[in-house]
Amino acid sequence: MNDTTMQATSKVAEAVRVYRELARRPSVARGWINIGTTERKDVEVCTVWSQRDLETSKTIKFIRHHKITIADSRVRSVAPSGGPVDVSTCQLQQTSPSGNMAAVVRLVSDKQYLEIWTHTCKLKCVELQALDKHGKVYDDNTFGCFQWSPCERYVLYVAEKKTPKQESFFKRKDGEKAEPDAPVRGEEFVYQEDWGEGLVAKHRPVLCVFDVEEETVRVLTSSVSDDVSPGQAVWSPDGKGVVFVGWWHVPFRLGLIYCTNRRSALFHVDLDDSKCEQLTGDGLAVSSPRFSPDGSRLLYLQKKAGGPHNSCSQVAMYLWKEKTVVVVTDVVRKASGDSFPGLYIAEFGYLQCWAADSKRVVLHTYWRSKMVLLVINTDTREVKKLSAEGDAAAAAWKLLDIREDLVISACSSPGTSQHLRCAVLPPEGQEHLVTWELLDDDVPTVTPPLDHQVITFRPADGWTEEETYEAVLVRRQGVESPPLIVLPHGGPHSTYSSDFSLYTAGFSLLGFAVLLVNYRGSLGFGEDSLESLPGKVGSQDVSDVQHAVNILVETGQVNKDQLLVCGGSHGGFLVTHLIGQFPDMYKACVARNPVTNIASMLGSTDIPDWCSVEAGLVPDHATPPSPDVYSAMLTKSPMYHADEIKAPTMIMLGEVDRRVPPTQGKELYRLLKTRDVPVKLLVYPDNSHPISKVDAEADAFVNIYKWFVEHMATE
Repeated sequence: MNDTTMQATSKVAEAVRVYRELARRPSVARGWINIGTTERKDVEVCTVWSQRDLETSKTIKFIRHHKITIADSRVRSVAPSGGPVDVSTCQLQQTSPSGNMAAVVRLVSDKQYLEIWTHTCKLKCVELQALDKHGKVYDDNTFGCFQWSPCERYVLYVAEKKTPKQESFFKRKDGEKAEPDAPVRGEEFVYQEDWGEGLVAKHRPVLCVFDVEEETVRVLTSSVSDDVSPGQAVWSPDGKGVVFVGWWHVPFRLGLIYCTNRRSALFHVDLDDSKCEQLTGDGLAVSSPRFSPDGSRLLYLQKKAGGPHNSCSQVAMYLWKEKTVVVVTDVVRKASGDSFPGLYIAEFGYLQCWAADSKRVVLHTYWRSKMVLLVINTDTREVKKLSAEGDAAAAAWKLLDIREDLVISACSSPGTSQHLRCAVLPPEGQEHLVTWELLDDDVPTVTPPLDHQVITFRPADGWTEEETYEAVLVRRQGVESPPLIVLPHGGPHSTYSSDFSLYTAGFSLLGFAVLLVNYRGSLGFGEDSLESLPGKVGSQDVSDVQHAVNILVETGQVNKDQLLVCGGSHGGFLVTHLIGQFPDMYKACVARNPVTNIASMLGSTDIPDWCSVEAGLVPDHATPPSPDVYSAMLTKSPMYHADEIKAPTMIMLGEVDRRVPPTQGKELYRLLKTRDVPVKLLVYPDNSHPISKVDAEADAFVNIYKWFVEHMATE
């Protein structure tokens, strides 16, 4: 083995070591608060965490418990309670309002069981498939819900609608005697639409109510229109009805995950007479209904349907008795300086957001290049930051739960993985006095430590004097003029929020600087900035990323001879544009599930409207695309510049990606291979758009590092 080979082997071994250490850091999936005594002195906090297990190539889940003592409206003590407990088989879990029972949906050998637990034992266990009322229970964050009724007799959830069994025309039978629930012949190959990427095999969700006493399930199929798919359901305050989000799926289903722009409305079903009433208007996209503690107000998010797949939401409120809608915070067009940019979040992700006064709500949102906690007064419409400022270990705050004004948050930063903090929400008008406490003694900071800074840029094209965009630069402390990995986000309407990322931390620990660019079109910078991008993809976003790189090079912060690009989805679109439009600048490129040709993606993606909107066109699913439509899409695509590419390029594809089909990456691969550009293609079986299965994610990290090290040597 020569010195070069030994050196390469040593570098790969170091990358494996770094990844192993970082993979041990868990992340918070959800959390909730169990209130103890009526004096509220003793409180239990439960948090579910996920962690990569590299030995089994599985993601495990475990639950942790903390005890919090509160006195005089302050957190007085916090302590862990027992050790972590593996809950990997639990798909859903919820404590009853009194705290006396817990409901669990558990997956064992592909069968789902609904369990009811008391403090001392398992009270009930029912195999749901044996009841033959519905298909699989949904445990996703898009449709899924799992809630106790106020009386604690019923549990509400969403499942796949039961469908008739199918069989061949040619299956032999004994006689022709009719039988109940007889299989339908000759329709086993009829195409069934689903909700696309991340929601594969989810066709027709239905609302289900489990009766704890009778151990029966009621499916609310007759109450909901056949044109609507229900989800995100909550009990009405009296427990006699259900409020849910209904998404229209006519004329056909468009991909829903990561897309908050789908036409939908709030509905109410009366469980006594099965009547269903639409509560909100048409032409909207709504999500995340949450009732106030006194039951008088129903908070939710809304925006106009259509347009960019993600954008600013109004915080709206349905007054339950008055049956009227009030807009609490509106869309913010321009956000100068550090002013409130509007609410940018896909869904709440937590059961409660209301303060005990039923007037204020606590939410998290993207705010430029951070995620912050807000407290919003629904009477005065006043918006204030609640999260602490200036803490390098807590740049990104995510709300987990609020109960009787105790707030639990998960915090992180590029150099610190997620950890828990809590505070008691001060009285109205005194929110600035909030005091945050750690739930654990140690803050999980990466070693050696990483630095991160948010850099503000003015667009190179001189868009306006006031408007800016940002990037987060992450690197290991003490490293001078490091090689740079440019990592633009996907979407394009997404954001880097200065939170912890295994890949960013790992590459930084291995000696790279990582530039996370929030180009114009990103969330959290005002709606004018976001809406400036559609119709200009491939030019404005590319210009913003390139301008940020030029500034770093000009100021000597990175090695100008060791510039690398890496990105996924629309980030892959951008990095393949960059090596085509600036062919002599970048040493190597990695593109994960990249959009390479919008025109050829139009007919194969689960979100064809995305192709039209980002190309500056109006989606028209009823008319065949014209040559002008295809031309507009192609000229904005990386393939339009691909004959200029020189940089060695590695393409990584999820084999079952429904969002950006693998043919997109293969199209570029074939062109580069034909043109003798160094190119490598990795295909990960059973992986979808994120390439996030444990073994694939680990392999991709090491292969990216290896590719960059091999090709970044200075000529």
